[in-house]
Amino acid sequence: MSISSETRGPSRGLQFFILASTLLVVGFGSGAATVSLSAILQEFALSYALIGAVTSGVFLFLIVFLALGGRLRAVVGDKPFLLTATSVFVIGETLGGLAPDFSVWAIGRLLQGAATGSLLSVSLAFAADNARRQWRSDAISILLALYFLGAAVGPGVAGYVTAFYSWRDIAFASAALGVIVLILQAAFVTTPRRAEIETVFD
Repeated sequence: MSISSETRGPSRGLQFFILASTLLVVGFGSGAATVSLSAILQEFALSYALIGAVTSGVFLFLIVFLALGGRLRAVVGDKPFLLTATSVFVIGETLGGLAPDFSVWAIGRLLQGAATGSLLSVSLAFAADNARRQWRSDAISILLALYFLGAAVGPGVAGYVTAFYSWRDIAFASAALGVIVLILQAAFVTTPRRAEIETVFD
């Protein structure tokens, strides 16, 4: 994703912050979902085998869309791909929170996996496209670190919320955070011509 040197509205730093916040939120959703599994298993009277199959499916969707992210960006464009993937994440979390049965919950989780892979792909591409060569690895490392920070914090928060409230509240909270970053993306992330790429998030 490219940052315009001509557009003086959104700064490069702000746009990088928005992408980093997006991965933090997505990582939080992914981590929180793992703690909710025991409560979901009891509520829907599921077998461990079925829960395991869905969890494997989520990771497979993540891997597939992470691998296909570059091709999808080329087809639909950077910003449309970013906004679509974030919207899919919000839809997946909302379906998970509202799920009346296992099938709806499973669809929501699979959508979340696809969105996570897509957002990792587009965010890392953003860093690769915009960072100066000597800072590129640092930018990518920060984005990955924030994703895993969210994944690390998510289970702790989810455990507390599940103990005193409901696992559905975790999904709704993740969806709400997703809406916030989606609005920020739509308002501040720009995608100018490739010829305008030359600097970093400074």
